[in-house]
Amino acid sequence: MRLRKRFAIGILGAMAACTAPAPGDPSEDLSIAPRDFVLLPCGPARSDQPCALVAAGGKRVLFGAPAGVAASLSEADLRQLDSVVLFSLRAKDIEGVDEIRNESWRAGRATPLLTIGPRGVLVLVDGLNTAFEQADALRIVEEGIPAGGYDAAILTGREAGRGEIVFDTGDVRVTRISGGYRIAYEDQATVDLLPCGETRADAATAEATNVQISVSCDGSEQELAWPLSAPHFVVRQASAE
Repeated sequence: MRLRKRFAIGILGAMAACTAPAPGDPSEDLSIAPRDFVLLPCGPARSDQPCALVAAGGKRVLFGAPAGVAASLSEADLRQLDSVVLFSLRAKDIEGVDEIRNESWRAGRATPLLTIGPRGVLVLVDGLNTAFEQADALRIVEEGIPAGGYDAAILTGREAGRGEIVFDTGDVRVTRISGGYRIAYEDQATVDLLPCGETRADAATAEATNVQISVSCDGSEQELAWPLSAPHFVVRQASAE
C-alpha cells in the first residue's frame, strides 16, 4: 500500500493536466429488482468455460473468470461487482481475473474486489496487484482517477475450503462444496454451480438444503447446463400493480 501511495504522490502534478474520460453510454440491463435472484450468462460461449454472474439481494458475484469475461459484462455490472469466485486456479479458469480487476475499476468500482478461490488464490491476488501497481498509476495519468478512487484497483483474497461459507451478506450465502459452490438466497432458493469435469460428492445434502437448480456440463439430470445462454431468474420479485 505504501508503494501505491508513493506512485500516487508522484503523479499528482501530471494529473492536473488530465481529465477523467467521459462515461460511456449506459448499458442496456435487464430489470433486476434488489430482491431478485438471477443467473446471468458471461464469458465465451463454450461449454467447458463455466461462467455466471449472480445477482441476488442487490449483490453481484461473478463465478468463473475465463478469458474475455470482462467484455461480456455491462459497465453497470462491472461497477457494482462485489466479488469474484474462482472454480480452480487452472489457467483457463483465471485468465480473465486481470480483465475483471482492471475493467471493473475503470467502470467505477468503489472498493477493493474480493477474490475467492482454492488454496493458492492469495498468491494469485498478490501477484496481480504487484504486476499492475505501476500500470495503475500510469492509467491515472492518462485517464484520470476512476470514480471509485485509486485504491479500489486492489484485489483482496480469501481461500475457500470445502464446507466453508466464503461469502455471506445475511441474505446471500456462498458455500464451497465438493466440486463447486452452493448459493443460498434467504430461505427461498439454493443453486449449485459445478464446473465441468466435477460431480457433487455431497449430493445427499442437496434435498436437505432445498437445491432447486444445479448447473453443470452434463445437462441430462440438471435444469441448466454450461454455457448459460440466457438470464435465468431463480427468484423474481412480483411486479407492483
